[in-house]
Amino acid sequence: MFTFQNIYKAYLQCRKHKRNTINALQFEQNLIENLWDLTHTLQNRTYKPTTSICFLTSSPKLREVFAADFKDRVVHHVLVNAMEEKYEKMFIHDVYNNRKNKGIHQAVKRAQRYMRQIPKGYYLQLDIKGFFYCLDKDILYKKIHKQMHSSDDIVWLSRVIIYHDPTKDYLFKGDKNKLALLPSHKTLFKIPKNRGLPIGNLTSQFFANVYMNDFDNYLKRTLKVKRYIRYVDDFVLFDESKERLEVLKKQIAHYLDASLKLSLREDAKLKKHSAGLDFLGYIIRPNYMLVRQRVVNNYKKKKAKYLQSYEEQKGNMSLSEIKAFLSVKASFASHTKHANSYNLNQKIGVLHETNPFDYDRA
Repeated sequence: MFTFQNIYKAYLQCRKHKRNTINALQFEQNLIENLWDLTHTLQNRTYKPTTSICFLTSSPKLREVFAADFKDRVVHHVLVNAMEEKYEKMFIHDVYNNRKNKGIHQAVKRAQRYMRQIPKGYYLQLDIKGFFYCLDKDILYKKIHKQMHSSDDIVWLSRVIIYHDPTKDYLFKGDKNKLALLPSHKTLFKIPKNRGLPIGNLTSQFFANVYMNDFDNYLKRTLKVKRYIRYVDDFVLFDESKERLEVLKKQIAHYLDASLKLSLREDAKLKKHSAGLDFLGYIIRPNYMLVRQRVVNNYKKKKAKYLQSYEEQKGNMSLSEIKAFLSVKASFASHTKHANSYNLNQKIGVLHETNPFDYDRA
């Protein structure tokens, strides 16, 4: 597992979207030496995570992120690469986050397919309260130890990463006073030390699927739920019977509490398919799909800010500003193309590819 070839492969994966960051550039200045050093510390089991960067994001709501150092992100890829090979055989089909050939668009298409199979049926949409901050580290580690006991390297490195506390070694970027605005159950600084994983790390995303895997199989194998989709902590069940979904909700709540020390949020939704399912940025109905209004509004704000900046600078915008908005535009276009969005694109205006300042403003 800790061969130089595997470390180098993980480095290539890690640098894909991070090559121009300061940490990545510093790592690349002495690339071969750093890769060999990382290989030796992993092989000798002397590796320890280093300083994280803590910051707050405000979209769609205020939350805390701990970003690992570039070197540590390489290690995260090493671990996930090794675990993926083994866990993919255990995961059920309808889990769509952080898996190859899955993702948001595959999840919403699957949801619509299930709705079409029973157009007059119902859906039950559930969400776990404070998911990443409530994950029990002991439960997670025991699951990995039980399932990966044949691989000492996976078990050892998982333990190092799971029990690492980023609040003990971090640099904060931004206004630290805003941390006080976070609820106590949504910050690693205030939750019990055996709870919670840092949002933003690849391993946290993968560990989420490991943590929930027994639950997924409980729904499919024990409760015999035919139509079920999960994306991280947001999941939906589809059924012909409203009454059966109500019973399933109670069974789910009991399992989560008893086996995983998790609880459901109170805003569960039990509705007819015809009412539409608000899921992963889309409003899904059996026969068509729309982009969620919040996604549209966010794009409108960013577009208006870009146009205002262009006018104020009289066309003398920096290339980085132009590229930043073109990236936003491309992301939005990619999102809308999976929905019935012709009227939407006509209404909000389309940015022409040939000229980043030329809009249809219909």
